[in-house]
Amino acid sequence: MTTPLDPGPGLSQPEPEPDPEASPSPQRRPPHQVWFLALIALGAVLIASGAAALINELTRPPSAAEAAAALQQEIATRWERLPAGKIFPATIRYQDSDGNWMVAHRVGIAPPASCRAALDSAGNQLVRGLGCATILRATYVDASGALATTVGVAVLRTPAEARQAARNAVSLAPSNGLHAVTFGGTVAGEFGDAARGMQGGVAGGPYIFLYTTGFTDGQPSTAAAQRRADLVSFGAGVDAGLRVVLTGHGEPCEMKDIRC
Repeated sequence: MTTPLDPGPGLSQPEPEPDPEASPSPQRRPPHQVWFLALIALGAVLIASGAAALINELTRPPSAAEAAAALQQEIATRWERLPAGKIFPATIRYQDSDGNWMVAHRVGIAPPASCRAALDSAGNQLVRGLGCATILRATYVDASGALATTVGVAVLRTPAEARQAARNAVSLAPSNGLHAVTFGGTVAGEFGDAARGMQGGVAGGPYIFLYTTGFTDGQPSTAAAQRRADLVSFGAGVDAGLRVVLTGHGEPCEMKDIRC
């Protein structure tokens, strides 16, 4: 019978082979890093959404209310931006009392004046408290050279206040309201306040378009009754030409001075 050999001194039993190492498990991110990354992702989404909304807002067509507001602002500032010769054209076509088309000729343009200076006391009472900023005036003569009219553009704060001023102007006497502007050495050199025979006014935008009409030879206002229709059609006709310049318009967003 054999017995296992004693390995003897200095010899050792073979070491058992170690178990294969377990594969490392994935490391988990700390919670604060997870929240930070989530916030970054959310911020990116919000920025993209905001950019898309901004692009949509910049490229969308204007609403009807926005276009109307832009037009109102453009009209309200025309009196400041347009040259005097544009506001008061050299000639204006109008219809006389018989319905015939005639041409009025500009005699001269007065410097801008305060409402107190350009209106007599009765006229000032009518615009008091309505924000009358200034009045632009010019004088025209009719085709025959017999009639003269001083037309004035009163600049008020709002269209509503301009309409109120126009309603108030109805109560003025024929020789009250707007002061006539005399240009010496012209065919209308004799036309002044004493020759005022008819007056009127109509609102347009934030403006009230005024006129006072009489005779170029200085006939007193008492002579106006005989040619009332001629005086009214002349003054109102020239005023109508000014309204086209200051308040006329086409499609708001197609006008060069309006940004929609």
